[in-house]
Amino acid sequence: MPNHYTTPNNPMIEEDEIDLRELFRTIGRYKWSIFFLTLIITLITAAVAYRMPKYYKTTTVIEVKPKAGDRGGFSLGGAGALLGLGGSGGGSSTEKDAALLSMYRTSDKVLDKISYAAQFYRYGKFRYTEIPENNCSITIKDLKIHDYKKYGMEIRLEPTSSNQFKLLMPGRISDTLLGEFAYDTPIHTAYFDLTIHKNAKGALPDKILLNADKHYVFGKIISKNLSASIDKINPFITVSYLDTLPRRAERYVQRVINAYIKLSVGFEIEDADITLRMLNKQIAEIEAKVKSDAGKMERFKADKKILSPNIQAQVTIRGREKTEDKLIQINYQLDLLKQLIHFVKTHKNIDSIAPTLTELKDDPTIALITKLQALQLEATSLSQEFKPAYPKLKSLRSQIRSIKSKIRSNLANLQKTLQARARSLKKIQKTYSRKLQEAPTAEREMTDLLREYKYNEKLYAYLLQKRSTAEIKKAEAISRFRTIEPIYTNPAPAKPKKALIVIVGFITALMLSIFLAFFREFLRKEN
Repeated sequence: MPNHYTTPNNPMIEEDEIDLRELFRTIGRYKWSIFFLTLIITLITAAVAYRMPKYYKTTTVIEVKPKAGDRGGFSLGGAGALLGLGGSGGGSSTEKDAALLSMYRTSDKVLDKISYAAQFYRYGKFRYTEIPENNCSITIKDLKIHDYKKYGMEIRLEPTSSNQFKLLMPGRISDTLLGEFAYDTPIHTAYFDLTIHKNAKGALPDKILLNADKHYVFGKIISKNLSASIDKINPFITVSYLDTLPRRAERYVQRVINAYIKLSVGFEIEDADITLRMLNKQIAEIEAKVKSDAGKMERFKADKKILSPNIQAQVTIRGREKTEDKLIQINYQLDLLKQLIHFVKTHKNIDSIAPTLTELKDDPTIALITKLQALQLEATSLSQEFKPAYPKLKSLRSQIRSIKSKIRSNLANLQKTLQARARSLKKIQKTYSRKLQEAPTAEREMTDLLREYKYNEKLYAYLLQKRSTAEIKKAEAISRFRTIEPIYTNPAPAKPKKALIVIVGFITALMLSIFLAFFREFLRKEN
């Protein structure tokens, strides 16, 4: 109420005051309604919090070492990790590694082993708690839901005999009977198809959730509870997962990490294995030739009493040897390129060819693959939130197709370039061969033997070096991953914070009750 008073210096001052006594009188007048409303809301909040499922947090820390030649820390992860390129575009490389761990691409195969297709719940102490599938009296197989809107639908099972049961779909007023069926027999309804098998022991579930589709499970369950955070200083990734079943969470985290590592280095190891098989075969053949040529040359020297060819022949031999050295490298590169072109024609994940491209020193194509990878990661992320018709997603996929086409074109052009170089070197080789034809017969034969021996010897050394490089790459790929902290599940639930929920509910209820008290007082005075 406005209060007017005078002072010697100010004839009149107007001040707005809140009458605290009036406020407390209002609260006192409605104290019982405030008390009971606060109590009721708090009790309801406590009941809701009590019925909330408990989620347990499983964590582990892994180290992802950068590959030799990487820039800026981690590799790109997954199909990107095997590229052997540092992060460029689309965020830092560490963020891409963490993002891959949280993507559907990594969890896809894991969901085949740890299934959320059907979840079983037991009712007790006024709430539902999930029971593990191995502790359940039934197992659901061959589940298929006809309408995607029914993903996550709830059903109940009521046994009618030792071999038969009823399936019901809960409704707001009453349950809908879906039919009476037998165990181990395919079931067909308007909503789903499945087969229910009876186990020898276990608890009978009071509620069953049918999730079916792995994409639905990932979007509704996995992506909300699985996280991968990066250490800004060290090359560590902390993987954490929340689940109502602690043992399932531990299994899921372990399999996700295994899937991530396999995805990250799988193609790299496969590429190294293919190269090693090819090299080992060639090394065995060349080794036999080197031994044979050495024997022939020694026998020829003894028979003809020749120590070495003349100086002119030596110059010609050295020139031809240099030409042949270059031919060895180009032929090896052509073999690798032939494998790459075949791989690109028969596989979709063409971003996995970068290790070989690095050896071929095809920088333009590597740059295209770097861009392709960034676009693929962005498209994968958007596809989890938007439908295929989303404009930006359509644009990204169009760009991906265009880049893949350019990569194929680049490989074809590189093959033509290498083939042209090989033809040019063969012409030079023939020129040297004609010069050697002019030498005396015995010396020419000795030169040919020496040339063949040195050629095979150098090829043998070159192949041994390539095999060593391939073995080192394979070993590096496998050893880049290491568990820093073992998988651990905190025995205390991570969420919900029930005490905090009740406290917040109490404070909110008290404020609402007081507000309603003042509102009632206002209406009373108005009347």
